[in-house]
Amino acid sequence: MSRITKEDLARLSELLKAELEAYEQIRKLSKKQSALLAKDSISEFDESLDEGQKYIEKINGLHQESGPLMQSYMSAAEDSAATAVITAAADGKDAGIESLIAQIRDVLKACAELNAMNTDAAKEKTEGYTEKIGKLSANRKGIGGYAQSLPNTPEIFDKRS
Repeated sequence: MSRITKEDLARLSELLKAELEAYEQIRKLSKKQSALLAKDSISEFDESLDEGQKYIEKINGLHQESGPLMQSYMSAAEDSAATAVITAAADGKDAGIESLIAQIRDVLKACAELNAMNTDAAKEKTEGYTEKIGKLSANRKGIGGYAQSLPNTPEIFDKRS
């Protein structure tokens, strides 16, 4: 029989709320990154990636504690004998925790969609920059070739010559 205490449920709820908040921040940051890519603010975009990494690390830390609690919760929800400990719900699931899980899933889905768009935009920008660099290189070579065809002497011919 799987057991989960009311204290465990309360702590799991706190951790899930903190995760949801962090995921919301990542979603906001992803929207900001879309705007930064659109206006070619590459340095700000790079800074936003560092900021996003901080949220990811926070979420990973939260998962360290919430993971075992979530496993206990899921096991208890499947065990009909533990249903009374979780809630009076017929399916053995806590409505508050289920709501948080659903909200996290929704935010993760939105983040995944934004991330896919941002990845495509960043790839497009990279290809554009690569093309521009290639053109600059070709122009430099052309200018270099033109400069080599000129005489190396500092003489200038004018009417007095």
